[in-house]
Formats: sequence, C-alpha cells, structure tokens
Amino acid sequence: MRRTFLHCFLTLLLPRSTLQTRRCMLSPESGPPPKRSRGNMVPPRIGTHNGTFHCDEALACALLRLLPEYRDAEIVRTRDPEKLASCDIVVDVGGEYDPQRHRYDHHQRSFTDTMSSLCPGKPWKTKLSSAGLIYLHFGHKLLAQLLGTSEEDSMVDILYDKAGFRRAMDLVREEFLQRLDFYQHSWLPARTLVEEALARRFQVDPSGKIVELAKGGCPWKEHLYHLESGLSPPVAIMFVIFTDQAGQWRVQCVPKEPHSFQNRLPLPEPWRGLRDEALDQVSGIPGCIFVHASGFIGGHHTREGALSMARATLAQHLTPRPASDPPVQ
Repeated sequence: MRRTFLHCFLTLLLPRSTLQTRRCMLSPESGPPPKRSRGNMVPPRIGTHNGTFHCDEALACALLRLLPEYRDAEIVRTRDPEKLASCDIVVDVGGEYDPQRHRYDHHQRSFTDTMSSLCPGKPWKTKLSSAGLIYLHFGHKLLAQLLGTSEEDSMVDILYDKAGFRRAMDLVREEFLQRLDFYQHSWLPARTLVEEALARRFQVDPSGKIVELAKGGCPWKEHLYHLESGLSPPVAIMFVIFTDQAGQWRVQCVPKEPHSFQNRLPLPEPWRGLRDEALDQVSGIPGCIFVHASGFIGGHHTREGALSMARATLAQHLTPRPASDPPVQ
C-alpha cells in the first residue's frame, strides 16, 4: 500500500518542478494521538461519520493509516457525540476544527479556512475538506515516512506542493469510481448468474457438485460461498465450468476458502502441467487444452469435454482405495 501511494505521488511529480517551496509552519504542531486510559495495547481510534461515505473521509482515514501511530487504528463510524469524544482523532464529523485536540471537520458554518489562510505563502484558496486538513497537518510527516527521509528534507517540500491532497483525492476518486463500476456491472449481476447455476446444478451432473455458468466467466466465488450455505440438500460444490473470452471451456476448482490457494478437489495430479495430446492420452478425454501445474484449473475445446474432466476427477475421488494388507501377526 505504501509503495502504491508513493508511486502515485512520484508520477505526479513529472515533469520536475523548479518552483521554490516553503514549509508550512502550523501552530499548534500536530502530534501523536493522545494517550488514553484503556491500557497500552489498545490501538488508537479514528472517528468519522456513519451512513453514506465519501472520498473525503475515506482519503483522510487512508492517509492517517499510512502513519505508524495510526497504522492499526480502529475506524469508528458514528455521529454519536459521546462515541466521537472517545476517539483520538475525528475527521469529517463533529462540527469542530481544533488541531490541538485532533478534530478535523469542515462542515460548520464558521469554517472558511484554505491552504493559503492556514499556510501563508501557499497559493491555494479553495476551502479545505477534511482530507485537505489531514494533508495540511500530517502531509510532511506522511511524505517523510513514505520517502524514508526527514521532514526537513527539501524533497518533502517539493512533493508536498506538487502532489497535493487534491491530486491525491482525484486518484482515490478515480479508483473508487472504477471499483464501484465493477461492483455495479460485474459483481452484482454475477450473483444472479450463480443463483441460476446452482438451481440447475443437478441438470449439469447428478452429483450436484458441478455448476455451469451459462453466460461465461464472472466473479462467482464470493456469491457461491454465500449461496451454497442455503442449498437443499446440502452439498459442497467442487467445480465450476464456463467459457472463456476465446470461446473455449474452462473447468475451475472451488477453493477451500475465498482467498485460499488450496482447492476442495484439485484436478488429478497426473494431469497437471500437461497440454493437448499429452493430456488427452493421460486423461483419456480427447480435446483437452491444458491443466495448470497446481491443478486448480483446466481447459477443453468443448462443454462436454470440460464436464468430463470434472466428472472424471469426482470419480477418482469417490473410487474406494484398495484396503491395505493386514499386519503380519
């Protein structure tokens, strides 16, 4: 995460600026989170509002968590004044701007501050958001931390002005909109596709352990884990078959857990790493394309072939192993 953030700042630095920069001297200085009486092992708490979230407070919290003192901070989303009072730092809620108490809201009618008004010599006169306030007070420390240098390093001043919180917010905004577009147009519609596939699972194979995504690949894993728990009769899905962008068929194993590299039932070990005719010969299924070296996915030219690969793997798993010889008396 640090490297990605730093990369964003450095790319914004090009072309190199020859502007002279001046360090913004804030008073009072922004210090570490105040100590609380809950014990030394309790992480600090960053308070922000609940309900609909925006890039402003999301960026403010993300910037703070890049600092060592807030790296493990708990994010408390609430508008309850008592809960906010227990937080070490509060952003975008609470109706007060008080750096000494680490309160950084900008919604109150009395707030009119800009980078220029708080840092004389800076040219920016747009009223600051909460993320802007966090960047104003913590930006030099943050950049020094990411760059592995001191806050007095002239490079920090250059980057502070060149990157700026508004450019950082634009980056976060773009990434957020791309992620939201993915969720809206890919992830959420995939749930319906997975529901339909589960409803048809016994039409695909009598075991009910193979599902077919009729419209091709989609983000299916998270939906499968969630919907699978409600199946009747209960069954653990082992394989998902679907077409790829080239129109070829894939058979993919279901992982044991959402982000696990271990599968519930991998494709047979003798198939792994083989392709084309060599794979046809070993598997006994003509038309194979490949099986990954780890056995988590394979390819075939036809639906029937991909289904045969899944069925053959199930059959090998269900075939009873020969009983071992009894021990010699």
